Amino acid sequence: MNVVDSSAWLEYLAAAPRASFFALVSRALFSAVFLATMSGVAVQPVWCQHSTGARLRPPMARLSEEFTRIIGVRELSDGRVLVADADDHRLVVANLSSNTVVQIGRRGQGPGEYSQVSSLTALGRDSTLMPDRGNGRSLVLLKDRIVYTYPPDHPVSATARGLLRGTDSHGHALFTTSPPIREGKLALGRADSITALLVTLATGTPDTVARLRTAPLSVWTERDSSGKVTRAGLNYPPFSVGEEPLLFPDGWLAIARLDPYRVDWRAPEGRWVRGPPLPFTARVVNRREREVYLARKTGKSGKAETPPPADSWPPVVPPFQPLPLVAAPDGSLLILRTPTADSPAHRYDRVDRRGHLIGWLEVSAMEQLVAIGVYGAYVITTDDDGIQRLQRHPWP
Repeated sequence: MNVVDSSAWLEYLAAAPRASFFALVSRALFSAVFLATMSGVAVQPVWCQHSTGARLRPPMARLSEEFTRIIGVRELSDGRVLVADADDHRLVVANLSSNTVVQIGRRGQGPGEYSQVSSLTALGRDSTLMPDRGNGRSLVLLKDRIVYTYPPDHPVSATARGLLRGTDSHGHALFTTSPPIREGKLALGRADSITALLVTLATGTPDTVARLRTAPLSVWTERDSSGKVTRAGLNYPPFSVGEEPLLFPDGWLAIARLDPYRVDWRAPEGRWVRGPPLPFTARVVNRREREVYLARKTGKSGKAETPPPADSWPPVVPPFQPLPLVAAPDGSLLILRTPTADSPAHRYDRVDRRGHLIGWLEVSAMEQLVAIGVYGAYVITTDDDGIQRLQRHPWP
């Protein structure tokens, strides 16, 4: 175990049940923290009471701080917010009320350092899990301090080499596996799948709970004479998306499915609810859709996109985008639909736990809803230069 802030770690352990030191070290994060009450309140948003659309009310707080690519947002109990910027390799804690930002840790391989930042997932009681894939490990924050490191040989770090898709109050984390890495080139398409693993963090024991259609992509690797991977890369064709899962704090698991577009739910005891097909009009990927797609990609990257090969475009626009899911405080799911030439705004379908569409929310094409907490809904805005900022809106 790598304790980088002993006072914070002891502060946390003081709240755990009495046990031997060895047991506390092995169980503290894995049981007590997950049994604590997760942040969130049961709220029925006004706009969601009918199958109609709505918009968020104007923001009540904004950060003037500039970000390049926000990949994680996590609200703390005092209203401050953790923000992870992937392109700037920066983790900060922001106070939207005072419009201030403070750096947390720094890039590196030592205690309190990270090679790259990633998603920020609540563990309860102001604890947060952040995989540090560049160093092959995972970090735990208590409020705004890095207090614990899962080493590379720990099962949690090994599993976190995939994508973390949420935690619950029962001591579980949901991960999706990565595509296989082989020497040379590998192409994955509609017929291929990846695994959704529900991991018990106390032991690192994984349980395969679902198979997910993977996003079409090509993977290539190069190895040296010893067999070590020296170079690797991924290439996603246009509109590439796979099926998307999200684990809620109360243990329910949602999966946004493709073909047909629907949401399946898994209850904490393992019971599945298969949702009905959701409203979806297939839009042909014609010349206009291709041009709008490339213009949108150019706007995000700041550089002109090289037109993909003609045979790499799908026949129709998929219903949603990669990583499109946001958990609402009332237990429903928000799904970011794929923008089209005729509908460029960001629309979020709201789906209840029967899999029924019960409303939708729309923000502008330059905005993206990323999290909803006790203090409000968090939206990333992107200007014409690609600069991102964070703002908080009232919710509902």
